[in-house]
Amino acid sequence: MVIKITDQISNSVQKQDPFAKLLGDFGRWQFLVFGTVSLVKLSSGWVQMAILFLIPNLTFWCANLPNATEELLNNTCYKECLEYKYDVSPFDNTIVSEWDLICERRWLASFTQMMLQLGVLVGSVIFGFLSDRYGRKNTFLVAILTVILFGLGIPFSPNYIVFTTLRTFLGMATAGTMVVSFVIVMESVGPRYREVAGCLFQIPFIIGHMTVPLFAYYFRSWDKYTLALGIPPLIYLGYFFTLTESPRWLVSHGRVEEATKIVKKAAAINNLPTAKIEDTLTQLSQEIRKNSEEPRLNYTALFQKSLVAKTACCSIMWLVVGIIFFGFNQYISQTSPDPFISVALAGVIQIPSNLISIWLIKRFGRRLTISIFYILGGVVVIILYFVPKIFAITLTLGTLGVSCAAIVATSIYIYTSELYPTVVRNMGIGASSTSMRIGSMLAPFIADTVVSVPWMPTAIFGVAALVAGLVCLLLPETKGSTLPDSIEDVQNVK
Repeated sequence: MVIKITDQISNSVQKQDPFAKLLGDFGRWQFLVFGTVSLVKLSSGWVQMAILFLIPNLTFWCANLPNATEELLNNTCYKECLEYKYDVSPFDNTIVSEWDLICERRWLASFTQMMLQLGVLVGSVIFGFLSDRYGRKNTFLVAILTVILFGLGIPFSPNYIVFTTLRTFLGMATAGTMVVSFVIVMESVGPRYREVAGCLFQIPFIIGHMTVPLFAYYFRSWDKYTLALGIPPLIYLGYFFTLTESPRWLVSHGRVEEATKIVKKAAAINNLPTAKIEDTLTQLSQEIRKNSEEPRLNYTALFQKSLVAKTACCSIMWLVVGIIFFGFNQYISQTSPDPFISVALAGVIQIPSNLISIWLIKRFGRRLTISIFYILGGVVVIILYFVPKIFAITLTLGTLGVSCAAIVATSIYIYTSELYPTVVRNMGIGASSTSMRIGSMLAPFIADTVVSVPWMPTAIFGVAALVAGLVCLLLPETKGSTLPDSIEDVQNVK
């Protein structure tokens, strides 16, 4: 789904992208598209990382236990307790204290994040389909409007069920903005810059992650905090006046006249000739629509003999990415004496990690880079449990672990897209992304075990990363290799 039209074009013109020939690989027009559309990733960071300050570990005690005969202990559940009270410092109120998400109800705190990630998973499928069927622009605008409405509705949730339901729909809408925005960017940028653009596209998400602690610091009640996170996306209403449809999508659906207007304007912005654009797009549209009449493969193709090992390995690696990235971030926020600083630095460290990953995969290759940083991250996480609980030490190891996860998360997308042939590349990435979402759904429950079994989270995060690093070594290196077009071509990737 991500670059479907690009893949169709590349079947016949692998080395020279027709749109890049008309518009260039990356000019002022692509910069404007990239710079404006990628801003939507800010809210993606806010939505998915908001949980870090919604369910902190709190000290609680029973304030009303009939016929109590002994001293009541903190953080202890009593079967007949009628009322619990909380020390919410440094916050004023959280959803844990608001709806008593402790003792037998503690799992509900992690469940609300699981439902958000389930919404992201479902939303990726729904909005991906809608963007292919009805266009990138209209689908993107629907997703934006939905994000705004649900984001502003969450602070006024009267109970836990409404709160979690609204967050589930917010996750679906957020997935729509993520999926469609990435498609728009990738369909605008030429082949030479897609690698870099794909990495830099994640920067606004990281900035969103970094700024979540600022919202939490100044708005320490859960309702004011979520309202503060819900107001900035109102600026996205500007997309209704500035966003244009993807020319590639228009051409693939035979709407050449509309595509021509956009491409001519874009070519003029990039100081490129505008002659014969309509003729070129007409011919291209005919070729694409002719190819679309050929039989299409389905997801069962991913389990053919030449691909089944890749599919299994990629599913494991992406599952672990979801577990360690989201779970470890939550673990750090719950165990740090100063969650504001810890979460902010965990976000900050991802920017150089994201940038350095571009150099690493070019210099050392995809497989070795991903494997090394999986293993390094796993070792760091395991060590974290055994070192003295000194803030400077745990903060350093924690941010290093997040940095390793960020490098893997950035590199693995490029690696996966190169492992699969053109005819099933979108499906391969889609299946892998689904595995990551399942991992992100499991992550909060794993992180939450720190309360009952302190060693459990670091053990699971660490061992999972080590296993994924070893699994990666089973795959071939793709650096410098020609992208395979057919399933038969996969045999030639070494």
